[in-house]
Amino acid sequence: MNKFFLFISDNFLAVIVLLSLISILIIYERRKGGTKVDTSEMTRLINKGNPFVYDLRSAAEYGVGSVAGAQNIQVSNLVKGDALFKATEEDCIILICKTGTNSSKAAGDLKKAGYTNINVLSGGMMNWTQSGMPLVKN
Repeated sequence: MNKFFLFISDNFLAVIVLLSLISILIIYERRKGGTKVDTSEMTRLINKGNPFVYDLRSAAEYGVGSVAGAQNIQVSNLVKGDALFKATEEDCIILICKTGTNSSKAAGDLKKAGYTNINVLSGGMMNWTQSGMPLVKN
């Protein structure tokens, strides 16, 4: 334990810079998109209310299987007034992609557009299938 404190005192500036960068990364990641939800929380959201569930993957990937009730939509269609995107600013929205990265970016764009209740499936459809959750073939 003494070696740890000696290291900290000898490298105080480097430790402060490291902690600052970690804090900035955490803040950046939180602002990037909507609320990250796991598979059980997403199931609860779907069963609790009537959220708009949008699958942002390609039509071919969507056709192989998706979450029950999910609508296939492209990121370019996630704009107010689009015929496929029917959610209002207050509606519960769940975004799904293959790994969770595209949906996080899309959630950030929706937040900037004024949408408030946006959820992103953490890990995307890869996490959904690895968790053994059911798929609906479309």
